[in-house]
Amino acid sequence: MPMGRLVALLLVCLLVGCATSGPSQKSAEEQVREYSATAVSLSDFSMKIMAHFQSQGLSVPSDFDAAQFFALLEKIYPDQTEVEHIRSSYRVSARSLDGGYSVMLCDQSTGRKIMEDLSCRLDRVEIRSWENSAPGPCAFEDNWKPLCK
Repeated sequence: MPMGRLVALLLVCLLVGCATSGPSQKSAEEQVREYSATAVSLSDFSMKIMAHFQSQGLSVPSDFDAAQFFALLEKIYPDQTEVEHIRSSYRVSARSLDGGYSVMLCDQSTGRKIMEDLSCRLDRVEIRSWENSAPGPCAFEDNWKPLCK
């Protein structure tokens, strides 16, 4: 292959690579900042949701899901912009767990699990999958009880 063609091919590959991995992808540092802030929000959500149920002498309903999670936050959480940010930025799933609940956030495009808050420690998110070198699929943690001790 003539040298001019090789250079042109390399330039095309470089331009295509830049176009597909451009500014829409976040750096690792930007992801850590975003996910850490989101984890703080989830912890705050947990405090408000658990206080809501406990103040009424209730447990989280056994059919608790993402729709109920967001419906309750719309009623009780003061910063609706943060609620909407999480709703629009992540694929969100929720479930009931022994009187409490867990909420899981996954990447909308890749489907990888980013974090899961088990609501048993109201000061932090228990599962921070984004910190793993190979985050797993978007699935609830089956072996969650040891994380709540």
